[in-house]
Amino acid sequence: MLGLSLCIGSPADPSPAEAREHLLWREEEQRFRVGLKLFPACLGAVESLQEKRLPDGDLRVLVVHDGPAQTASEVVRNLKRLGEIRDFPLLVESVPAAKLDASAVGSGSGSVSGIFIASVGVGSQRLRAWSERYRALVFSPFAGDVERGAVAGIHVTDRILPYVNLVQAARAGVRFKPFFLQVARKHE
Repeated sequence: MLGLSLCIGSPADPSPAEAREHLLWREEEQRFRVGLKLFPACLGAVESLQEKRLPDGDLRVLVVHDGPAQTASEVVRNLKRLGEIRDFPLLVESVPAAKLDASAVGSGSGSVSGIFIASVGVGSQRLRAWSERYRALVFSPFAGDVERGAVAGIHVTDRILPYVNLVQAARAGVRFKPFFLQVARKHE
């Protein structure tokens, strides 16, 4: 019976949280939730954020997914609900990783303010390449991604802190405000 029920599945459509549960393990789901809350603070702590605005004044944030887009859709909804960071309106888009690899989203000064990684297992070459190509904050809530090349993420011990890869931030031209660096855990 168990094997049959696993093959057939449940007749009811899963809720968004249940659908995401199939995509993310429990620890990843928890990190994802914390990352949703911490990303705006990390992006807001970028020193020259005003220079990253589009001509109309918006901050363009890309939510990148590699595979199903359920988690990316949740990030997009949350950021759209937030609406702005440091009084700058947000323009939030969900983008497949392959499209970002192909430079199909536009590059150049001010075109992308931040990139939120919504999928587990994005490779280190991608994380580094995206931050350097777009000169943007690449944020991943998933374990090990800051060490692999994301500019920022979360560090979890007895408390949760922003986690910053200073070498990659320098390569991407991302500078953080000093007060932020005083509270953040640094990977050097």
